[in-house]
Amino acid sequence: MADKVKNAFTAQGTASGTIDALGKELVNSAFGAISPLNKYAKYMTGSRVILKCNDQLLGFAFAVKYNISTSNTEIQTIDSWVPWELAPQTVNVSGTMSLFHVPGKSVDQQLLQANLFSFMMHKYITIEISDRTTGNVIFKTTKAVITGKSQTLMAGELSTVELSWKAIGWSDELIPKFPTENGENPKDPNAGLAGIASSAFNAAKKLF
Repeated sequence: MADKVKNAFTAQGTASGTIDALGKELVNSAFGAISPLNKYAKYMTGSRVILKCNDQLLGFAFAVKYNISTSNTEIQTIDSWVPWELAPQTVNVSGTMSLFHVPGKSVDQQLLQANLFSFMMHKYITIEISDRTTGNVIFKTTKAVITGKSQTLMAGELSTVELSWKAIGWSDELIPKFPTENGENPKDPNAGLAGIASSAFNAAKKLF
């Protein structure tokens, strides 16, 4: 009876065997999900990223971060304790890049950041972040400017540089579409300031 209970509890016959097997399965599945060698991995990792500036590999970079802000402003009206509408304001794109300082191959040498002579006439740069396993573009902008550089120099450590940048517009894995194309409900055209203006215009036409 004891053997039957033990064998029913685990195929290995011991609780430790089950725990060990379960642990291996979890480790294998987790490693397979995040492994850069797995083409169908569920999760994105930094080791799968290819970073390019002006269509050139930025091989000495080890981190990149970007932020997309789609800000809206509240439209307040009289006799209403909640905003009448959230009106689109600006779309801001910014980010940072962290990289090692390689003498002779700095951002200044590659003309990624403006200097004293090119500050007023410096061209936009392109920044592209892609997935090496699928080839998909994660983020790309063709109108970016390096706005700041911070460098750290410490004895016994690699020198690192952090670049701040801003951009106009971007593209990613999703092709831009209007909300109605994705089955979403657009803002009511009869609501907000547009609705007020339309109502006033229609009322004025009736007077003539």
